[in-house]
Amino acid sequence: MALRFSVSPLWETVAALRVLAAPDRSPAHHRWVEWAEPRLDALDVALLHGMVAQPVVPEYLIPTPHKRLVTIDSEITALNRVATPERIRAANDEYSHLLLTDRANTIRTLQRQLRAAHEAIIAPVWSRLEGVLQGDLERRGRRLVEAGGQAVLSEVHADVEALGPVEIRVGGQRVLIGDRDLVLVPSAFIWPHCYLRDSPVRLALCYPAHGFGSLWERHEVEPSLAQLVGATRAKLLHELERPSTVSELAQRVGVTVGAVSQHLAVLRASGLVVSRRDGREVVSLRTALGLALVRGEIR
Repeated sequence: MALRFSVSPLWETVAALRVLAAPDRSPAHHRWVEWAEPRLDALDVALLHGMVAQPVVPEYLIPTPHKRLVTIDSEITALNRVATPERIRAANDEYSHLLLTDRANTIRTLQRQLRAAHEAIIAPVWSRLEGVLQGDLERRGRRLVEAGGQAVLSEVHADVEALGPVEIRVGGQRVLIGDRDLVLVPSAFIWPHCYLRDSPVRLALCYPAHGFGSLWERHEVEPSLAQLVGATRAKLLHELERPSTVSELAQRVGVTVGAVSQHLAVLRASGLVVSRRDGREVVSLRTALGLALVRGEIR
């Protein structure tokens, strides 16, 4: 078994739609729900809404991400390949007959509705969401190095347990992973549940991202934090709720690029920030320690 990590805009869109289908079950997202409901109501997404509101989301609607960073367009395009007649029949729900009798048109309708839903309720807040999701993966990655894959799996959710190097338990289900990859996909919207997608080549485990509970709260920079680390570094830690480049941070904080680079070096050395390459750019984000410091959780 090899552990992989991924952030999936499509999985997050589907999970968010499930929250909107039963908003009373997700009090942590009430502010987002108040904002998102009228935006979704303005769309024609009846087919998609019906599918995601089922007790179990059809697996062909959520392809397993194959790398750490995937785009919503690539995931939606993949539906045409993933939604095979075999998978549609396996879902055995009220939409299977429609898909099997008019697959091409139904898939196109689903793709169009997924794009519309993503643009309406996820894209405007994606930078904030991505900061939480990427921060979770950084946390799991460090834990993987420190303690190994079995420890990581046993810590993502109370219903998940590593039974050995090649087997896990998710709820009441025991799954033999063997030599397949297992992709960890954090989500801000799946709480309090977790979800395992089983497939012949790789599995995906979706679980609540660390720190999602305060996602929609706006924390101002506390004077005590500025006194501790300095005003500029406090602002940088505050702004790093989402992955950001040096130039983006310089613009938002109002200092030079050189000054941002120097401050980030100190924050990295203190374990409060990590930086990674994203294509041709280098982005930085808060670690769990940095997040706890901003929230005043360190005593």
